Amino acid sequence: MNAVRIRSRQQKQKEMGLGLVILTLVISLIMLFYFWPVFSQRALNTTDELQLYFMGNLHKESALWKADRIYLSLDFIKDNLDPNIVLDEENKMVIITTNEDVYHLPFESSTGMVNLKPYKFTYPVVISQGKVYLDSDPLKEYYQLNIYINKEESLVSLHDLKIPLQQGKITKAGKLRVHPEFRSPWNTAVTADTTVNIMKEVNGWYWIETEEGQMGYINKNRVKLTEVKEYEIQEKVYQPWNPVGQPILLTWEYAGINTTSPQAMPKMEGLQVISPTWFQLQADGLVVNRADKSFVDWAHQEAYQVWGLFSNEFSPELTHDFLHDTSLRIKVMKQLLNYLDLYELDGINIDFENMYLKDKEAFVQFIRELAPLLHEKDRTLSVDVTFHSKSENWSMCYDRKGLAHSADYLIVMGYDEHGSTSPVAGSVSSLPWVERGVEKMLEEVPGEKLVLGIPFYTRLWKEEINAQGKITVTSKALSMDKAESWIKEHKATIVVDEQTGQRYVETKVDNAVYKMWLEDEYSLAKRIELMKKYHLAGVGAWRRGFEKDGTWPLLTKLLKKR
Repeated sequence: MNAVRIRSRQQKQKEMGLGLVILTLVISLIMLFYFWPVFSQRALNTTDELQLYFMGNLHKESALWKADRIYLSLDFIKDNLDPNIVLDEENKMVIITTNEDVYHLPFESSTGMVNLKPYKFTYPVVISQGKVYLDSDPLKEYYQLNIYINKEESLVSLHDLKIPLQQGKITKAGKLRVHPEFRSPWNTAVTADTTVNIMKEVNGWYWIETEEGQMGYINKNRVKLTEVKEYEIQEKVYQPWNPVGQPILLTWEYAGINTTSPQAMPKMEGLQVISPTWFQLQADGLVVNRADKSFVDWAHQEAYQVWGLFSNEFSPELTHDFLHDTSLRIKVMKQLLNYLDLYELDGINIDFENMYLKDKEAFVQFIRELAPLLHEKDRTLSVDVTFHSKSENWSMCYDRKGLAHSADYLIVMGYDEHGSTSPVAGSVSSLPWVERGVEKMLEEVPGEKLVLGIPFYTRLWKEEINAQGKITVTSKALSMDKAESWIKEHKATIVVDEQTGQRYVETKVDNAVYKMWLEDEYSLAKRIELMKKYHLAGVGAWRRGFEKDGTWPLLTKLLKKR
């Protein structure tokens, strides 16, 4: 009996021992399973591609190794560095615009253009598996980048120098991990006192990068924050011409087949800029030229700047073809630059009206390309736009914010509130309408870049009842002098129209009612008040020849008045 009990006790001890062994083994296996990643090493890049990190984040687009060079895809550049970079597949080129330069980079060719001049690029644009890639070295200069390379792991890291970087120092040597957790496999090790860039924080872990191309997560307890590094960006910002200490006073000079002779031009006290309508877009990228050097010489003797106006003849089809053809844009810009030099112009005024809504961005691209070319010659670029409205071709076609980014000035045509085709009589430019338009413009355009266009003309409206008993409305434009003469001839009474903020006449002649909202000393004073109230760059008048005697001294006095 005792022997049986002894064997039973021994059996239980063996079973308990075996259980402990099994339990220990299970716990060891669990511990090994749990902690194994902690001690295992794994590469960040497990693909065959050259992985690309931008500001600490892995990008879906990989980079490209070619001839021991690093190339970045056009898709990556457009998504992260330059939304305005242009891929012209028809002409097989890439177009890059900066504040200072325009680059035309043809595919697979080292011969391109910088500011429309032939230029040899060391490393051309390449095509790989249907994608467009650009050499990273010049991109560093174009876009202010630092590029770090880890050849062993096929990793590239890009830092945008325009974004301040938090730096740190490793206080205790450790391993950089693939994921922000202790159990993550590690990628590489860093030693104490290593200076690192801290790109982001996730759950108490920093994603850090070194100048040697090391990168990964490390517990923030192992890093001491040091300085926030801000790089000095050497980006030239063009300072456009402006009359120091006073607003711009501009007028357009209508030039048909011939420009008005300088001998017939009046004295225009206080005028600073005159813009003759000399250049018009034609088919095939031709620019009609009606410029007159003797007029420019006279203007310069009078201390006026001359900004030659370039129009699209209000043709949407012609404009569409021009804007979407790189070769035509180049052709036109070369002509304009030649005319700048030939006639010693001080600037170009772009007057493109009646455009398709679908060409909105293409128009901005044209201005974006033209601006550095004029600025290189220290010339001014201004663009005419309308107030906001629901008209696609006459208002919605303008990206005013985009245009203002490149152009020196936007001149808003603050007139034709009621144009020649209006079915009802109304002011050419009522003051409340102008003020609302200015306020809306200032949501997109800085005041120091906005010139308020003002009219030197009004409309004489005629309302009469036709044979069907309906009121028909017609009008004709009158200059200031002709409007004044009409009022005197018809002995019409002038009153102030509180609704429009203008002086107004209404009279009946036979069976017709005539109405006119006047542009005169009263309305000019109100417009200058608006210009000052909103701290605009100045005023531009349409057009010279419609004003009456005394207008220029009056404007000068109003502009100088505090």
